[in-house]
Amino acid sequence: MTKTVVKDYTNTFLIRGHEYSVTAPARFDAVTNQLVPDAELDDAAVEIANDQYRQEFQVVTPAEIKKYRTKIGLSQREFAELLGWSPNTVALYETGALPSKANNKLLKALISDAHFLAAFSIQDEAVLATTVTKKITAYLHQESTPSIASAYTAIQLTNWYRVRNYFDAELDPNVEELTQMKVVKLLYFAYGRYLALTGQRLFKSPIIAMPYGPVIQTVHQQYNGHRGIVSGQLNDVAFDDYNHVQADQEITDLLSSIQCDYGDQTAASLSRITHQPGSPWSLTSTNQVIEPALIQATFKKHVER
Repeated sequence: MTKTVVKDYTNTFLIRGHEYSVTAPARFDAVTNQLVPDAELDDAAVEIANDQYRQEFQVVTPAEIKKYRTKIGLSQREFAELLGWSPNTVALYETGALPSKANNKLLKALISDAHFLAAFSIQDEAVLATTVTKKITAYLHQESTPSIASAYTAIQLTNWYRVRNYFDAELDPNVEELTQMKVVKLLYFAYGRYLALTGQRLFKSPIIAMPYGPVIQTVHQQYNGHRGIVSGQLNDVAFDDYNHVQADQEITDLLSSIQCDYGDQTAASLSRITHQPGSPWSLTSTNQVIEPALIQATFKKHVER
């Protein structure tokens, strides 16, 4: 049997057209001092060169890929389905293969931004398995939600719409009375548009995926059982809330833009918008909170649904 020794050896590796000098343990014939193949040591040296390439060109590492995939709760096969890759591609990347430039950009975007994952899952919702969609939604639920910038509650913003409807009806008797079903839709669109523009939530109240669409929880609780919520029901608090919100030009412009875009539609027609396949409502289980990240990703695509 040939006697061998292990000692440091400096070798140069060519990685995608770039040379990297690596000093690492290698096996030598003890008599001739010639290099002897050693799969484990040789592969370790190549991996050091690969790491140098990753650092220079900001390529995601195998450990980062596996850690992220595990964090969002997907198997290699499910992760491959999400990305439109073969399961073998994911397995190779997690064991050291270098991703293509396009795949590397995609992986880095997913790892760095939960909103990108939400947008990606919404885009591919029609072809993703239900189990994959549920796992992604569960992961997004664990992520911290955007902070609240607005100083107003959902009820105060509702009162702005109620008083606005009252004034509109005074000018035009044909204006229909605002309903609970419609105001929650208007608030949902305002919430989504504000979140897409500012990255912050318009109000604190959670939005629930009920059978008839996204519902603002506190508004639903206050007006449950009511149809019209204006005629004979306005009090001083409602007018005070209206005046308070009206003093804020940014929020008033937002609410007015939603009224302009959707005010002429019925609650039923607005529900048909929010019920579209791939909408945040469609990706959320009934009676569960719709994640702000899903809403933000949808509205950022300039698709309000």
